[in-house]
Amino acid sequence: MLRRISIIATLICVAALSAWAVDVPIANAGFEEAVLPCSAGRVCDTAAVPGWTGTGVAGTWRPSTGNFPGGVPEGVNAGYLGTTGYSGSLVQTLDATLQPNTMYTLVFSVGARADYIAFGGYSVELLAGSSSLASVSSPTPPTGTFVTGRLTYSSTTANPTQLGQRLGIRLTGKTPGTQESFDKISLDATPTTVSSSASQIASGGGWKTSITLINLSPAQNPVSVAFRGDDAQPLTLPLVVTQQGTPQSAVASSVARTVGLGATLLIESEAPASSPTLVGWAEVISSAPVSGFAIFRQRGPDGRDAEGTAPLENGGTSAALVLPFDNTAGFGTGVALVNPTRDAVIVTATIRDDNGAQISLQAVALPAMGHTSFVVADRFSATSGRRGTIEFRNTAGGAVTGLGLRFSPFGSFTSIPVTPQ
Repeated sequence: MLRRISIIATLICVAALSAWAVDVPIANAGFEEAVLPCSAGRVCDTAAVPGWTGTGVAGTWRPSTGNFPGGVPEGVNAGYLGTTGYSGSLVQTLDATLQPNTMYTLVFSVGARADYIAFGGYSVELLAGSSSLASVSSPTPPTGTFVTGRLTYSSTTANPTQLGQRLGIRLTGKTPGTQESFDKISLDATPTTVSSSASQIASGGGWKTSITLINLSPAQNPVSVAFRGDDAQPLTLPLVVTQQGTPQSAVASSVARTVGLGATLLIESEAPASSPTLVGWAEVISSAPVSGFAIFRQRGPDGRDAEGTAPLENGGTSAALVLPFDNTAGFGTGVALVNPTRDAVIVTATIRDDNGAQISLQAVALPAMGHTSFVVADRFSATSGRRGTIEFRNTAGGAVTGLGLRFSPFGSFTSIPVTPQ
């Protein structure tokens, strides 16, 4: 049973993580480039809006405290759309292009003047070429004030034909005869990454682990795989990495590749059978979602192989999971647990029999970004010769993930799915 447990594995997809945001340049983002040779007020305006293309009635103006008692968010000017009997829009095409696997955040200030021209609603759009990627028409500012609005768009699921198109911003007034003011516009682009992992790697001593990753993005997807020991430190393994049909051998603790649309990446590790089994786990970082699975093979003394498969799962956000166990009639259950958080945690194990009655309460310590694997009956003696369930719960409220394996008395095994709670 001790040799069996070294193949217990699960693949998990944990939280979406963000890299540093990059500001996307916007010309005349605060509408200050038009210098108005007049005093602040409702007649202090011009149709010129450097950097922007206007349609209908649109321009730059310098509001007074009668228009906005609290002033404008930035500088002294604002852009305006519409006036009595007319509406308008402003559009700017940016130098930046739509990139794959990126979160875009467009922030703007919108104002409703306090005097005789009413506020009639608006829309703010993020464009790629001539296509509208996303739009918002809220919040609505109280009369005489500016409020901050926000539009977000993820290009992870963008139409491939839109990628590489120049980005744009469009401000539109909805109602003729009303007026909407804008100021302090910004756009940032944050490359998104997704973290996934194989909770146990077994290599050597008769064991081989193979991980297949499939790119689900409509564009090329940078993927890196870091192998770690139980204490999250780098774990150096013999590797064979196959991409586009070409295998490459290496001895390393990490792999970095760019995987094409719909393409696969295969990573295999098999240390010599005479060596001790190297055990750890693998963290997979990608720019966009990947799917896949891990195959764990045991080669017996007679040369025959037994294999088990663990699929890539989208999850890792649940604080608890429930594992069924069966330790009767020579069968045995093993479990692997993953702590995908950056803090050491205590996981409680609430053990119930097949009638639902609690028969034991245990604790399992997991290091930051760590994991453990064990035979259930060896660790929790109350499960010996019984069937039931175990609820594993992260007492800190963070995520915990895992998978069970059922071993038969005939040497075969199969995976047991867990239920997130």
